Amino acid sequence: METFFAQILALVTFFAFPAVQYILLNFVTRFEGSPKLWYLPAFGFRLVIRNLPHKKKLYDIKYRAFLRDIIPGGSGSSVNTFNDIQLLEKSDFFLFPGTDQVLVQFKLERDEKGIPNFIHTDKLGNEIRRIPFNEFEILILDYIATIQNLFGFNVKIQKRVKINREKLIEMFVKTQHENYEQPFSVSGVIDLG
Repeated sequence: METFFAQILALVTFFAFPAVQYILLNFVTRFEGSPKLWYLPAFGFRLVIRNLPHKKKLYDIKYRAFLRDIIPGGSGSSVNTFNDIQLLEKSDFFLFPGTDQVLVQFKLERDEKGIPNFIHTDKLGNEIRRIPFNEFEILILDYIATIQNLFGFNVKIQKRVKINREKLIEMFVKTQHENYEQPFSVSGVIDLG
């Protein structure tokens, strides 16, 4: 009977150790690879994977950004339809400690008719594409990365960042009056990993 309990204890320990280790690693790395939105007057807005103050290495980074218009259901379709405008889809090999990964860069400006526009730019603020605010409802950015861990149990992060049109308008108005470097919050982050 004693060997039976010893075998049960060994079996529980064998399966419990990796589970506990996985839970602890996810708890310790929960703030690693978080998104951060900055406004830089010289370049516009930058949404980054924040790693500047952290000591972890991230690798196998993949990300995409798009603007989504939501077409409500009606006669002939009882469900909403998503119409996406692809901005970019990229990958990067590494993100070292003390650096941020720029995921998407953009500006917010009014055109000659006074209509607000979302302007997708490169890292230096040069225009790539201009989209009027009335053509989308939300900016979505998806990214995945793997956090290198000393114990060999690397943790994968998977996040979806959303910035709705109302938030973009609020950011635009604020930077018109307060044109200095400042952080902004996003509308939401969904953590899938």
